[in-house]
Amino acid sequence: MEFTFLGTGAAEQYPGLWCTCPYCTRARKLGGKNIRRTSSAHFAGDCLIDLPPETFSQAEKYGIDLLASKLLLVTHSHEDHFYPQLLYWRYRPKEAEELPEEERFARGLSRQQELPVLHIFGNACTYQKLMENFGGQSLEESALTFTIPELYKEYVCNGVRFIAMEASHIDRGDARGLIYIVEAQGKTFLYASDSGPYTERTKDCIAAHRFDAVIMEETFGYAKKGNFHMDWDHAMEAMNFFEKAGVWKKEPRIYWTHMSPHRTPPHADLEELLNGTPITPAYDGLRIEL
Repeated sequence: MEFTFLGTGAAEQYPGLWCTCPYCTRARKLGGKNIRRTSSAHFAGDCLIDLPPETFSQAEKYGIDLLASKLLLVTHSHEDHFYPQLLYWRYRPKEAEELPEEERFARGLSRQQELPVLHIFGNACTYQKLMENFGGQSLEESALTFTIPELYKEYVCNGVRFIAMEASHIDRGDARGLIYIVEAQGKTFLYASDSGPYTERTKDCIAAHRFDAVIMEETFGYAKKGNFHMDWDHAMEAMNFFEKAGVWKKEPRIYWTHMSPHRTPPHADLEELLNGTPITPAYDGLRIEL
């Protein structure tokens, strides 16, 4: 199964939009893998994780056909992970199906053709944000469905099996985001962004599965910023947890994503710092085979 990192930065992106700290300055100078847009991913040919504003420009840059998308797993409603305006432009009224092609075009509809239905799974905050953006516009006429998954229950959609688990990251109010165990094309991975140290129930669920790879965040690097994101020490504790729990099918493979400037060193330095560990710092456009 092919897995592509469309973006590997946190909300501020990398380098920070308005920052000239040593990390941001070095990243600008080096360019390439050191430049990170907001985090999202594509896997198994037609599946997505998160939908930030840069999704389409990143997909175009890395040769991903988003028109074929059939499944979208959303971690939470924060704008750097879910930007529903991108879905608003899928709208086509039912009566358009009966119109000649020329008339559909003349009406200036956002979408002229049929699309495969995109099945979205996310928490209640994500659903609320989507519906606020749509303002009563039909999900069906946008070729969308939305399901709020029950935590720790297995779902199957588009040939993909997955389990949504509670993250330690706050979404809105006291609502939490989601992280996912995903099985597709005979391969299994954990996608854990945004989340700091995992809750006990989530750890139990993770420990009950075996993985080809773990994709996890490392937002805060050397900063100490609480328990809603991973910092360096928490990420190392997570690595040790995976090893002690025996979650690996074969060799351990951990990929870091959702990295914040001013806190996590630029990619060129991370590669050297992580040499000799099972951790690979991901970068925008990285394709891996599971």
